[in-house]
Amino acid sequence: MHFEDLQADYQSQIVFEKISARLSTGEITTLLGLNGSGKSTLMLLLAGLKSANEGTVEAIGEKIFYLPQKNQVFDYLTVEELLTINQTKDLTRLNRLIELFGLKSLLQRDISLLSGGQQQRAWLVYALSQPAEILLLDEPLTYLDLKYQQRFFEALIWQQQAGRTILLSLHDIIFAARCSQNIWFLTNNKLVSGTARKMLTGKNLVDYLELSSNYAQMLLSAIRREEVYEKRSTTD
Repeated sequence: MHFEDLQADYQSQIVFEKISARLSTGEITTLLGLNGSGKSTLMLLLAGLKSANEGTVEAIGEKIFYLPQKNQVFDYLTVEELLTINQTKDLTRLNRLIELFGLKSLLQRDISLLSGGQQQRAWLVYALSQPAEILLLDEPLTYLDLKYQQRFFEALIWQQQAGRTILLSLHDIIFAARCSQNIWFLTNNKLVSGTARKMLTGKNLVDYLELSSNYAQMLLSAIRREEVYEKRSTTD
């Protein structure tokens, strides 16, 4: 999937203009930006649910699934009914996800009666079990506790290894650094993109996310510690 010279507005205000990028096939890309920077608008454009003022989006022959920030369409269903809506799903993958996200005991519960975190887990399983080559996940960490953030991370790596292309919209820099090969910053109506190693610098966090230099360095130090821990874990 790639897009060129996209321009879009929201409530008559320009959100971004003349932005271009390509989603790398089989890789995870994370979209970062301040609230109101246009992350959800870009997701909607890529999903084909909103029209751009200008520019083009191409994803020839690729199935796309988009998970929005808020999901209330099927609140009247049970978890099991939600997860079995699409009968073309890979049941082996679906059952593995149900196990990973701890949904077995919740299958007969109405979605509307679940906690925010339980609902999010159900929606993530619904999204990750879809037969799509490209997944667009808007704020997937919302309401998840640390246990299920880790389970979601495991699921992402598994999905990527299966050849899926994934675009996440996040605010969690450390999570983005752990799972992403590529980073996009939406800032001042523009898109700045590159590899995660190239983009996650103190200067970029200050310039594009308006962090203080001290806080940016603290986050980068945490990322480096995480990298050391993961290297040790793989060698133990």
